[in-house]
Amino acid sequence: MIFEGIVLGIIIGKLRGGKINNIGKFMFRTSFLLVFSLMLQLGTSILISLGYEKAIEYKLILYIASYIMLFVVLFLNLHKKSIWLVLIGTILNFAAIVLNGGSMPIDTKLLAERGFVNILKSLEIGAMQNYISISEANSFTVYLAKKFVTPEWYPIKQFFSIGDILIAVGLLFLVQSIMQSKKHRYSSRVLKFDSHGKMRL
Repeated sequence: MIFEGIVLGIIIGKLRGGKINNIGKFMFRTSFLLVFSLMLQLGTSILISLGYEKAIEYKLILYIASYIMLFVVLFLNLHKKSIWLVLIGTILNFAAIVLNGGSMPIDTKLLAERGFVNILKSLEIGAMQNYISISEANSFTVYLAKKFVTPEWYPIKQFFSIGDILIAVGLLFLVQSIMQSKKHRYSSRVLKFDSHGKMRL
């Protein structure tokens, strides 16, 4: 969903006369924290999928650390309105993971209906320690679970949560707004002085 949000944002931005080059020039405040956060999340997920016991044992701590860095970046960039959607979506995903001991709940029934056979088998044998069945989810986190899937006609099969949707929509608005932004909002003005030496614009 995140990839689709970015791509759709580029398409909309281009249709509205935006420049793709602006994306490459854009920088978040404390961008280095964003990179560390994403690397830590990705690295943790990969190690868990490979069965590393330490990563599985400390997954909750690792995910919390990565999300703390991510929250810092988002809070420092809230001057961009679309970041609010990304923040809310991130908070929802964070709550779902933390309240379930470091695992994201997933609707296994829906996965079975849509043919996610490999994922279901991996869950059954415990090979996906970063996910749990929605039936095991803690309290209200069942509503925050990955309980949506892409339509059957869509070429890429994906499952996602309400948090993922909000993040994708937020990135869509962010990307298209970046493409339309101008480096200089105000034109430079030449300073002039009248006969009495007073400055005028």
